[in-house]
Amino acid sequence: MSSSPLCVMIGPGPQSQGGIASVVRVYAEAGLFADGEVYMLPSFSEGGKIHKLGVASMAVLKYAGLLIRSKGAVLHVHAASDASFWRKSIFIWMAAMTGRKIIFHLHSGGFGRFIENLPGWKRRCAIATIRRSSQLLCLSTPAQNWLKQIAPDLPLRLWPNPVPACLFEENKDHLAREPVVLFLGALLPAKGVRELLQAFALLHAADPSAQLVLAGSGADLVALQAQAAELRIQDNVHFPGWINAREKASWLRRARVLALASHVEGQPMVLLEAMASGAAVLSTDVGGIPDLIEHGMHGLLVPAGDTAALTDNLLRLWNDDGMRLRLAQTARAHVSEHHHVLQVNAALMHLYRQLAARPTPPA
Repeated sequence: MSSSPLCVMIGPGPQSQGGIASVVRVYAEAGLFADGEVYMLPSFSEGGKIHKLGVASMAVLKYAGLLIRSKGAVLHVHAASDASFWRKSIFIWMAAMTGRKIIFHLHSGGFGRFIENLPGWKRRCAIATIRRSSQLLCLSTPAQNWLKQIAPDLPLRLWPNPVPACLFEENKDHLAREPVVLFLGALLPAKGVRELLQAFALLHAADPSAQLVLAGSGADLVALQAQAAELRIQDNVHFPGWINAREKASWLRRARVLALASHVEGQPMVLLEAMASGAAVLSTDVGGIPDLIEHGMHGLLVPAGDTAALTDNLLRLWNDDGMRLRLAQTARAHVSEHHHVLQVNAALMHLYRQLAARPTPPA
């Protein structure tokens, strides 16, 4: 750590699972924390309740030490729903009481619903916490519209998730990709994996060579394995568990189609990574996904929960080599222009310096 970091970033450790951890990992691998101007302070890591409490408590103590030593003009918190938000709220109030500039970076696609479902006093407390921010960042138009309603006077920007530079390496033999439909993410009801299994069963009936890889972990694992058996496709559906970054990059370069059937999303890293890697993308049109993908230009979009539309578009994409190649090339160019990690890291540093130079308003 630098003797005086410009910004302290709060979020999950880069070895954790999930979208925010993926973002932090990409920042780190591209050197955002290398010179010490940005200090990453993990407030969460995988493990049992006591371990998680210990990590969060240690982060609070470390941040208090930084504040006492007058370090870190800017606090950048990566927030999602539930416990993630309440953990980050501690750091936000610590920063606010000591005159730091605060970036509230919202990742969760269902955050507005989470806040609105809170009891009245908790909702007021949560909104007051968000309003202590100096800058709001979010990943989707729906999140942007909600934040405008609760904090209309705060600066607000749609912010791109970063994509690793290594994923832009050209795949010279795109049409030789394996007959694989790839899903990357948590095995939870909100991810729409049940609908994806139903769609894949019809694809498999049309093309018995087709394989479905469901790479992730979650509470639905056993139920999804049972569903695959009921559909008699268990020999063609694979559950490798949560895979590391190298394995993920390998699958993204091999799979013919990346499919995401989510009911709720922000700005899914997996879509960006697939687009950069040259995989054709089929997704639902929820959250910030229409901000990333124009239907028929960068990929194919279907309504969430519409298994018939998911099936029809999966078959369409699977059987049309020319369409897959065209969509993949256009998507790669789009992501390279807007989401390359070097561009995102440079934009972050510019934002930190802008905020650090801004006078602190009187309390």
